[in-house]
Amino acid sequence: MRGELFRCLLFLSIGLSTGIGATPDARDSPTNKPSLPPPPKIPQQILPLVSQAEQSFAQGNLGKADALYSKALAVAPNVPSLLVSAAAVKTKMGNLEESRSVLRKALSIDLDNAPAWQLLGMNALEQKKDQEAFAFLTQATLLNDNNPRAHNYLGMAAGRKGWSEASEQELRRAVELDPRYADANFNLAVLYLGRTPPLIELARRHYQRALDLGAQRDPAIEKLIAKAVAGQPSNSSPSTLP
Repeated sequence: MRGELFRCLLFLSIGLSTGIGATPDARDSPTNKPSLPPPPKIPQQILPLVSQAEQSFAQGNLGKADALYSKALAVAPNVPSLLVSAAAVKTKMGNLEESRSVLRKALSIDLDNAPAWQLLGMNALEQKKDQEAFAFLTQATLLNDNNPRAHNYLGMAAGRKGWSEASEQELRRAVELDPRYADANFNLAVLYLGRTPPLIELARRHYQRALDLGAQRDPAIEKLIAKAVAGQPSNSSPSTLP
């Protein structure tokens, strides 16, 4: 989860200030009369500072990124996208409670901020707070159904609660949105291996797909696949490890 977590945090941090992956806001829908003002945007004069913070984060210089975001927030303390980016750095640094506090401030300004809900859910997963994670990530996907990472993490939260069908639905949605999403394919392989009886061919297929997309081999998973194959009835179709 660590590698995927960093990629997701980096996407959140950079995407929020550039508009990449921006969440469609129901308040802007032509079928809804605007009832709330749009959330504040990053002031033009601190965009270079924010860009430096993003670059530092991408390079793994978390201390510098944290300091730069703090400077930016001193100028613009109520910009939700900036707060979420700063929280992403704190999450990567392991300061989950600080991140949570910053995210709650972002949501107090913009309750429809899907990235804030997503990062809250990711933090809760990291802290083994599965019920909170499920609730937060559900909200993130309701606000933006087209985010494969939110669906992947929601699938993980559902799986931890033992909700296999819900987990499968979310993970399959993640792969549908991004067929090249290695982590979601890997998680599907784990899910299918955990079924009773194991869905061996589906597990093998998604594990191989994850490897093809750059995931590292997992000896424990391969051992489980081999064990499941060995336990198949003799008249079953043979299945081989990737």
